[in-house]
Amino acid sequence: MGLKRWLLFIVTFAVSLTIIISLLIYFQAKSPFSEATDQAESYAVENNLLAEVDKTYVYNNTSTFHTVIGTTAKGEEKAYFLPAKQSDEKIMEVSLDEGISEQQAVDIAMKDVKGGKLLHAKLGVEKIGPVWEITYVNADDKLNYVYLLFDNGEWWKRISNL
Repeated sequence: MGLKRWLLFIVTFAVSLTIIISLLIYFQAKSPFSEATDQAESYAVENNLLAEVDKTYVYNNTSTFHTVIGTTAKGEEKAYFLPAKQSDEKIMEVSLDEGISEQQAVDIAMKDVKGGKLLHAKLGVEKIGPVWEITYVNADDKLNYVYLLFDNGEWWKRISNL
């Protein structure tokens, strides 16, 4: 009877320790992204680019940008693309009413996809200008990226079946 209790204690302790260590590693790994997005949001508000921030995320291409989406003091919905590193790259902006919406981009990209699962839709900037990056998994469980021009929703690039 005593051996069973010790074995149960050791197994419970090992599982608990594994869970705690896993959570610590996860939060430690996520911390730089959280700090970077917090800094991007703070920059946009402190420099009067946006009065209110709705969402912020990292967009990677040949350079990394933080996309900060929100509302200006005049009530305009805008997106700002802030370079992640100090460089020659300039802060760019778009008014959200000058292009297609996130939902329109998703609808265009997923129009002929049967049984797919949307992973995310991100507004970012490429050499050609602002684009929507739509990422999804198709019915065959293959990863797909679709890039649509923000201005008009035309297909710019597609990476399929990864």
